[in-house]
Amino acid sequence: MHVFRETLDTSSGLTLSLVLFKNVQNVPQLRKRVMDGSLKCCIIKPCMIVHPFQIVVAANKAVINHKLGTMKTKTLFTEVLYNLSSSKNISQSLLKFGVHDDDKNILVAFIGKENESATLSTLQVIEGEQCPLDEITDFSDEGLIKKTYGIKDSEKNASSLLNSVVTRISTSDIM
Repeated sequence: MHVFRETLDTSSGLTLSLVLFKNVQNVPQLRKRVMDGSLKCCIIKPCMIVHPFQIVVAANKAVINHKLGTMKTKTLFTEVLYNLSSSKNISQSLLKFGVHDDDKNILVAFIGKENESATLSTLQVIEGEQCPLDEITDFSDEGLIKKTYGIKDSEKNASSLLNSVVTRISTSDIM
């Protein structure tokens, strides 16, 4: 099993777990279950992700906002999608970063105690091929990412795409 794990804000005691899938056959059912709360995870379009660190930053913001009571969305998982975006428009953020019924590649994000069994039970309902997370660059759409975050070629020449994206995620609250 290919699961990426990263400890979030140390005072939260929570861990982010990421699992990448391709050729997923049941995305509409998964979306429905995430939306009705029966699956406790976030399903992200991998074409919008440069590197797992991008999600770590967004998830950390979500956990801190939850702790402070300043979340803009209803759940921790929608807060991750919202924080991935540099937009302040919640609906637009969820549409851009959340999966659609016709998507075949998905990145599943879990936030919880590291030993939670929710991760394993959720993975069992996904009808697709699990991939190592280091293959995320095979799914990334650099042109779409640059357009979404408003990154010009001149900026990309001065900094990495990941640094530009993470900077926008980190500073979206103050811009």
